[in-house]
Amino acid sequence: MKKVILGGFIGALIFFVYQTITWMGGFHNDFSKYTPNQAPIMQALNSNLSENGAYMMPSADLNAPDAEAQNEKLMKEGMGKPWAMVFYHTQMTGMDPSYMLKGFLYSLLACLLVAFVIFSGGFNSFGKRFGVSMAFSLFALLECTLTEMNWWDFPWHYVKSTVFDMILGWAIVSLWFAWYVKEKGAKE
Repeated sequence: MKKVILGGFIGALIFFVYQTITWMGGFHNDFSKYTPNQAPIMQALNSNLSENGAYMMPSADLNAPDAEAQNEKLMKEGMGKPWAMVFYHTQMTGMDPSYMLKGFLYSLLACLLVAFVIFSGGFNSFGKRFGVSMAFSLFALLECTLTEMNWWDFPWHYVKSTVFDMILGWAIVSLWFAWYVKEKGAKE
């Protein structure tokens, strides 16, 4: 169990440091677009939105009795026209330390899970342990990030950072897991 706990902790530390370097080092600066018209856009959003949330426009009020019919009408009328999805926050906050703590905890839980599966699975070679670890990453990438990109038409520049982190960053963690998280007597 020591291999799982220590392996998971160091795996989380590796991934957290990797992401810190890529984000703070400016490697993912292109995840969003710039518009010189941001002041009037923000003014319009501030005048029309009152709470934090993700907004899709156009869309019907989901509480309306005929919401489904309204959405169908808006979809037909909107074909070929612009639409938007906006993540709106009523106030900007700085980099709260809780973001860093939660980020590390999420990585730690993921790494402990993967380390547990690798250790318990009796995978007797470096390649198998590496492959199992990467399978977790690729599963999450395919079923979450790329699926959402497909259904919500997220632009590539928005999801690219996650794709690279889940492949390259997790590959580094997978190398660590494949080397360290194994039963006694397992092949290097």
